[in-house]
Amino acid sequence: MSNDPNVDKLKAEERLKVEIPVEDEEATKADVQEEVDVTAELRNLGRQFVNTLNSAWNSEERQRFETEVREGMHSFASEIDKAIEEVRSAEATEKVKTEASQVAEKVQASEVGQKALSGLASGLQWLSVELDSLATKFGTPEKSVSEDEAAEKTDSE
Repeated sequence: MSNDPNVDKLKAEERLKVEIPVEDEEATKADVQEEVDVTAELRNLGRQFVNTLNSAWNSEERQRFETEVREGMHSFASEIDKAIEEVRSAEATEKVKTEASQVAEKVQASEVGQKALSGLASGLQWLSVELDSLATKFGTPEKSVSEDEAAEKTDSE
């Protein structure tokens, strides 16, 4: 160490000095270079992502999966169609049965109506015959009286 007090004083002052960073041109270029590298890396990452998606999309596994899904959806649609047809045919069958029942009821109703009309006509005919018979029974004495009166009138003339 030196015995010179001025040298010691200068050394002490230098220890107390705060270092102020000074940007030099080389440091700035390094920062810009790092930014450029980040941009390039992001671009590379994007390209790699697109390439990965393309590879996955064009892979045999994806194509096989797509084929299986398509076949499964086709099978599903076929089963739904069958179920709908079964329901339709059951509805059609039920409709035919219902209509047949209605027709049978109408026929029976018309048969019953016909039988009722026939029975009513037969009943009215019977009643007419009976009334005629009754009238004949009651009318015979009157007829006799009328005939007697007619005969008397003829005799008197």
